[in-house]
This record gives sequence, structure tokens and C-alpha cells, in this order.
Amino acid sequence: MQDTVNQIATTATNVAPQVTQPIVDTSSENYFTLLLKGGWILLPLFLLLAIAIYVIIERIVVLNTLGKSDSVWFSRIKDLVYEYKFESAEKFCLSSSNAYSKVIAAGLSQVNNDMEAVQGAMQSEANQQVASMERHMNWLGITASVAPMLGFLGTIFGVITIFFRIAQTNEFEIATISDGLYQKMICSGVGLFVGILAYAGYYLLNGRIDKIVANMDKYSNDLVNMLRGGGKK
Repeated sequence: MQDTVNQIATTATNVAPQVTQPIVDTSSENYFTLLLKGGWILLPLFLLLAIAIYVIIERIVVLNTLGKSDSVWFSRIKDLVYEYKFESAEKFCLSSSNAYSKVIAAGLSQVNNDMEAVQGAMQSEANQQVASMERHMNWLGITASVAPMLGFLGTIFGVITIFFRIAQTNEFEIATISDGLYQKMICSGVGLFVGILAYAGYYLLNGRIDKIVANMDKYSNDLVNMLRGGGKK
């Protein structure tokens, strides 16, 4: 009996130092340190992020310029058209930088021809303006689709590496698996973030473009109605 008690006491003494070992605090790791553990797959993801941010900012500036208008400029065009001052109206349109003025100017340039020529000129110019507004938008679509898949690919590579090491060392430790896996999950997180940003930017900018196109159609129809009315109020 005494031998059994001594054996239990010895075992407890040996286990105690292991239990009292300090736990490593991983909360001190900042986000930048975590990102560095994501691996090389983060390089193309950060490149896509930079492209997405650039395109979104650049398109916002362009669309604000092309879609800028007020009630004064079209009222001035109406007055000039009603006075049959088509050339002055065209010059006034060309002095503005918004898309509506360029479309109206294209129609006024054909005012001496039939109505089909006027409508055709405005439609052609409207198509050019839409193409200008949609420039670089395909990069947002590509980023929204590719970034999450790249992030998932980085995670898959990490999992493959973990199990390859297990197969080589024949050591299965939960700490090793969890540590390596959470590092590689960073790739998926970054990929999703970049994809969501590009996706949101793509559809918000497209909504702005649709609004500008609708206004172009409205102003074009107003001009056609004025010309068909013979320039009479």
C-alpha cells in the first residue's frame, strides 16, 4: 500500500511542472503579423486589391464629371433652340464636359438633316459615352470573381502542406495542424474581403452609369420633341 502511495506522489510531482507551463498568448499578434503568415498567395491578392481601389476611385471621379448637370444648362439650350440658334446651342453644349451636353451637341450638329440623322448622331455619341463610362469596369468584375478563388487556393495549398509534413514526420499533433491552418485561412479571409469590395464597387458604379444613361435618353427625347415642334414653345 505504501508503495502505491509513493508511486502516485511521484507521478503527480512529474506532471505538475508540465501543467504549470505558461500558455503562449497569441492575442499579442497584430493584424500585420498575421497577414505576413498568409504566404505568397497574398501578393496577387494585394495586387487585385490595389487595382480595385484604383478603378473605383478613378471611375467615381469620371462619373461625377460626366454625370454632372443642372437645370440651368438645358434651359439655356431650350431657349437657343426655340430661337433657332442651333449653332450657338451646339457651341454652348461643347463648352460643357458632361455626357449629356456631348450627346445633345451631336444631335444639333445634324439639325439641318432629317430627324433620323439627328437621332442616329445622338445614339452614336451616347454609345461612345457609355463605353467611356464603362472603361476599366471589367477589372472589378474579374477581381470580384478571381480574388475569393485565389484565397481559397492559398488555403488549399496550406492544408496540403500540413498533411504532407504529417506524412513525412508521422507525427499528428493538434497544435501543429491548428497553427498552420489558421495561418492559411488568412488567404481565404483576404480573398473574400477583396472580392466583396470589388463586387460592391462594380454594382454601385453600374447603378450610377444606368442613371446617367437614363438622363441621356431623357434629354435626347426632349431635344427631338423640340425639333419636331418646329422650335416653338
